[in-house]
Amino acid sequence: MVKTHDGEINRASWPMLSSARRMAGRGNNHGRAGRRSLLALGLVFVGPPAGAAPEADAEPAPEPASDAPDSALLEFHLDPVADLQIAIWLEDSEGNFLEDVYVTQATGKLGIGNRPGLPLFLSSWHAPYGPREGVLPVWAHRRGASYPKIVFHDSSPTDQDSQGFHESTSSPETYFCRPLRPDEDDAIVDVMTCPSPASFNSDKGKFLAGERSVYPPRADLTSVHDKDSSDVGLYAGLNELDAVTHATPIAGPYRVSHRLERDAVPEGPLVAWIEVSRERDENPDWAFDREGDHTLDSSPALQQFGREFLGQPAVVFRVEFDPAELGYAATIDYAGYSDLYGASGTLAPADATISTSGGSGADRLRIHDTHGITGRFGVYSHGWGSGADGGGTACSEYTPPRVEGLRLDALAFDTVRASFRVPEGVEPATIHAHWITPETTDFQLAAAVEAAGVPRVCSSASEPDCVEAGPGDEVVVDIDQLFGNYSYTVAISYEDSCTNRSELAIADVTTPVQPFQTIDTACFVATAAWGAGWTEELRALRWLRDAYMVDQPIAADLVRSYYAYGPTLAAMIREVPPARAAARLLLRPVARVARRVSPAGSG
Repeated sequence: MVKTHDGEINRASWPMLSSARRMAGRGNNHGRAGRRSLLALGLVFVGPPAGAAPEADAEPAPEPASDAPDSALLEFHLDPVADLQIAIWLEDSEGNFLEDVYVTQATGKLGIGNRPGLPLFLSSWHAPYGPREGVLPVWAHRRGASYPKIVFHDSSPTDQDSQGFHESTSSPETYFCRPLRPDEDDAIVDVMTCPSPASFNSDKGKFLAGERSVYPPRADLTSVHDKDSSDVGLYAGLNELDAVTHATPIAGPYRVSHRLERDAVPEGPLVAWIEVSRERDENPDWAFDREGDHTLDSSPALQQFGREFLGQPAVVFRVEFDPAELGYAATIDYAGYSDLYGASGTLAPADATISTSGGSGADRLRIHDTHGITGRFGVYSHGWGSGADGGGTACSEYTPPRVEGLRLDALAFDTVRASFRVPEGVEPATIHAHWITPETTDFQLAAAVEAAGVPRVCSSASEPDCVEAGPGDEVVVDIDQLFGNYSYTVAISYEDSCTNRSELAIADVTTPVQPFQTIDTACFVATAAWGAGWTEELRALRWLRDAYMVDQPIAADLVRSYYAYGPTLAAMIREVPPARAAARLLLRPVARVARRVSPAGSG
């Protein structure tokens, strides 16, 4: 580990210097503002020349405040690769957990560590089932918190080891996708869109009496459907992590700012920890098979869905620093790695089995230079009572004004563009975009999903892949990974360099219908036969129904009769595996024809 303490203006004032450079690159007016900011910084940090006589009318220096400064601004620096789950937390020098700093929202808000299903269920993009207990286990166990364990609301003992057959206890899904085949999952890497989301309902689970989990349940569900367990309405109230939960960062330099309250920590050195994990991060020492090392669906018809997710376990870095001292501390070396399956918070010591290059293993956090120091993870403290200028000027706590003129335009069924203007007199350090669906007049940030992929705010005129967001700037950000034909309420906010969060600017938008998207899931008997509404057979049968049957008088009467009696018949066969097999045998010829004549991607 390397460490420096530096009070010089070129390091101690880094955040505000970056802001000044950013303004200087925008034009004459902003350039003048930037030069004024630099001058102000010079007056703070640079004294009169040696031997200069004091000015006759100079005001005497103010007396130091009698009360000790009550907080410090901390910055955590990292350069992550894509698609990580991350947790940052603080401990004292004795190893006692102090507080959470940051956690990615799939773990902190969307409940991937505590949800229905078996822990080794196969995975895919935005997979809905299977608690990922090995995602961030060192952090989860060291926190000392526990929550009721979530299992399928479907109480049938024959369905607990399947991702299907839960239609009777499933409600419309707002975030997760249906399970995907490996070839579909490969395609998702390019399009980042759930296929046919409107045809997917998920079992949101229920509490398992007497069992606990170290991970919180999902907190993004704003309503309880009549098919849901009443426990679903309690999930959000159990999850206390909304203040530190954020979308997974895009690849590249990333900074997390955090205000540390002095009365919340002991005096002296502290330890900052970061844990990072990534699915399917395999190497020769950590290689896994789809069939042998994971849990295949108990239904043969559903075993084609999902792919392996196991790989190298989560890796952990630690940095010791003193919040009272101005300076930056960083480390290149990882401290150890977690238990692969998350059964404990044990930290195994670093060894040669973990990769250190190629964006894998410890190299999930890239080596980078910050404040002239090389490391993978680092902490900059501005000292007690200091703000973003690092020179003793305390941050003021206030609520900055909301952005102005927010406008939402649907660019595609899964993408919305947000356009707005930054108010004069403020300078955002981070921009946030959150959404809730269906649209709401009571927007609660704790229940909202933060949009992934919002670019970071530029810290210099030459920085790539960032957005200019200075006072008065017009800003455009795209919000993707949405569902087609859904109504959304979107909130835009920002934080300044002192971590003050602005008021929310809110607007509504409805996305266009996704091409080839089915309208409903009312293939009752076929769904019971194959176990899930998202199999190829079910999608083909729905397409055949919608394309040829609903417009023909006799066929339409048959469809109406099917809707009337289908649920009862489906309930009769759902719990009897031989009846399921018989129904598949009868329907398979029709499904085979439907698959041949339906367009690719239907349903």
